[in-house]
Amino acid sequence: MIDTRDDEQWMRFALSLAKKAAHKGEVPVAALLVGPEGLITQAINTRERQQTPIGHAELFCLHKASQKKGNWRLNECTLYVTLEPCVMCAGAIQQSRVQRVVYGATDPKGGAVKSLFQVLNDDRLNHKVDVTSGVLEKECSELLHGFFQSRRDEEKAEKAQKVYRKRASVIVVHKNKILGFNAVDPVSQEPYFFLPGGRVEDGETPKETAERECLEETGYRVRVLEETAFERKYDFNWNGEIHACDTVFYVAQLDEEWSEPKDVRDTDYHQGVDWIEAKNASDVFSYNKDILWAVQKLLKTAQKKSALR
Repeated sequence: MIDTRDDEQWMRFALSLAKKAAHKGEVPVAALLVGPEGLITQAINTRERQQTPIGHAELFCLHKASQKKGNWRLNECTLYVTLEPCVMCAGAIQQSRVQRVVYGATDPKGGAVKSLFQVLNDDRLNHKVDVTSGVLEKECSELLHGFFQSRRDEEKAEKAQKVYRKRASVIVVHKNKILGFNAVDPVSQEPYFFLPGGRVEDGETPKETAERECLEETGYRVRVLEETAFERKYDFNWNGEIHACDTVFYVAQLDEEWSEPKDVRDTDYHQGVDWIEAKNASDVFSYNKDILWAVQKLLKTAQKKSALR
């Protein structure tokens, strides 16, 4: 017979641990494993500090308990956790033969106990787990929401204080190929494929910058389609520093007959002009999610304007 009278007490203890996780920069989730003898182990999220995808509180709690008891089977134990376990953690709970799980806040985007999946009560599996949900749900949810809101506020404040470098960049598409140049980071020696672009100089419009930089960096004259402009702010790690960029991106068309790439040496890191297959854009520009997003958006715009010719 399961005694639920102590559920709230244990969950309050888990909440106090979760708050400590937040102070350490972790998503505020904590877990406790309680057996007939009382508290066996406790754990908080460590994913950010240890940079591991398995750094969830539930996994560490179960692992430490198994080591302490000298047995991977955790029968007759109850796992208390402030947030509905994910697929990874629900699988570990099922495998550990835990008798019961009690959680606070639901996770509609990733919960694997009731929200998205029902791993702990799947008839196809060889062990089912008793589940009690919603214990101190309000308090658990408020802790999580407050943490993420605080993070968003910090990011906005940090962004507002940044000094962004005004840039213009252009995607030139010809016969399903994208124009750019190969480059190597002077410090990290990481290889990149860059779209033509650079700083907007005094007296220039972003459109003029894009056309000038394209000629200087690739040797091709282009005509920028000014109506395709859109702006994106992002950070880029280059030459050992983080550069805050405020870039206007454009679609452009060749303003001359196509010819093989010329030998251009615009800077020391410039490693040669090239045309890459548009279908490979996701891999080529994966080094920065904002630039990749811009390339994908501009490719769609180019297709609509029949620039792929």
